[in-house]
Amino acid sequence: MKARRKQEIQVGITLLVAFGVLLWGVTWLKEFSLNRKNRVWHVRFDQTGGLGESDEIQVNGIRKGSVDKMKLMGDWVLVDLALDDDIKLTHDSKVAIRNVGLMGEKVIAVDLKMTGGEYTSRDTIPGVFEKGMGEVMAELGDVTGSVSILAKQLQAVTGAMNKDGDLVATTRNVRQLTEELTATVKTNRKLLEQTLANFAATSKTARTLTADREAQLRKTMDDFSSTATKLDRFAGRLDSLRASMQNVTGKIDRGEGSLGKLINDDKLYTDARASVASLKALIDDVKANPKKYLKLEVF
Repeated sequence: MKARRKQEIQVGITLLVAFGVLLWGVTWLKEFSLNRKNRVWHVRFDQTGGLGESDEIQVNGIRKGSVDKMKLMGDWVLVDLALDDDIKLTHDSKVAIRNVGLMGEKVIAVDLKMTGGEYTSRDTIPGVFEKGMGEVMAELGDVTGSVSILAKQLQAVTGAMNKDGDLVATTRNVRQLTEELTATVKTNRKLLEQTLANFAATSKTARTLTADREAQLRKTMDDFSSTATKLDRFAGRLDSLRASMQNVTGKIDRGEGSLGKLINDDKLYTDARASVASLKALIDDVKANPKKYLKLEVF
């Protein structure tokens, strides 16, 4: 009886030790501490790709927490991240679902940056889903199928063209055209070289003439500029003279001044004509009867 009791006690102690070792192992593997303070961050992902609760969170490659909760919110997923309280996420930090290992294990990878404003626990942080080997291989399978269909279509087109002889004729024409172009270039190679040499010589001559006549061209431009300035001054003087003439003409039209009164006074004009007529009659009478006006007395 005592031996059996002793055996039961040993089994109980063994179970307690095994349970303690198991608890310690789980704590060591998950790096979970009952005294550790965590802070929950909300991250939005378009998809999670098989991510699960309690999956690891790495901050710059170091485990700093685990996935707390996951919730489907319409067409996106809200993931709660339980991180160590000393981790502060900023707007320049990147939160991504990343593949690790050959089996495609998922972790939350945080590329922590100290720059940028800090998020608060009420903010929803945008996350990034990085495609792993499985997603790439799936897309590659779709691409391979599309390429296979395209290859079949090209093969059908090639067969149809070969059947009608169009492909062979087109290839023959392209080859003939290439040979003719090559022959043309060979035949006119000297002419092309001479043309390029003449063009180079012409460019050199033009550059030399420009360099030799630079001073003269500069003087000509200066003279042209001076002439343009003088023309501007002459135009200004003509404008001033025009204004003066308009002023004088206006005064004459208004009858101001002697000339204006002479032109605008009809009576003065009539008297002037009468005086001229009288003077002409007097001159004609003097010419006709000079003795009437000239008296000669001899002493």
